[in-house]
Amino acid sequence: MPAPGSRPLAQVMVESRRALLAFLRRQVGDTALAEDLLQDVFVKALTAQPAPDNPDGWLRTVARTTVADYFRRLHATEPLADETPSPPESETRLHEALAGCLQPLADALPPRYRDTLLAVEFGERPLRELAAAEGVSLSAIKSRASRARAMLRERVLDCCEVEFAAGLVEDYAQRLGAQCQPARPCHQGDQP
Repeated sequence: MPAPGSRPLAQVMVESRRALLAFLRRQVGDTALAEDLLQDVFVKALTAQPAPDNPDGWLRTVARTTVADYFRRLHATEPLADETPSPPESETRLHEALAGCLQPLADALPPRYRDTLLAVEFGERPLRELAAAEGVSLSAIKSRASRARAMLRERVLDCCEVEFAAGLVEDYAQRLGAQCQPARPCHQGDQP
């Protein structure tokens, strides 16, 4: 039974179609195949019993597992490679685009938190050194850095729908109607 106030699965399917298709296209590199996989995702959604409590998250999870299943079937008989492959170019571009969005969002934080975050995360300055320079305790700087990270995360999540896997960003797209800083969107996924 869906949670009170949640949207029906059919509505979520319509609203998330573009983002799911863009995600699938980035994963497989082929529009026609991505559309086929999206149809598989929607068939699974329509036959799911009982209906998921969180349709948005559930659809994203089904899309990820559908891609994984596709590659498992495709490579079921291939021997494992001797060396670890480098990340796909699409993944590298995705992380570079997101990184380009973080700096302007961090710059928009209140000065106290912005300066701490920029020094610690972007400038890689040790917390102990920053605490000594500002004349505050290490605990105070740790707390300020933690609050700054939380503020930045909130700004990113207000602007974008972000998918995480194992603590890392797997995909993101600007939320429909989101008014983000910077004024231009960082990434809107692949256009259908």
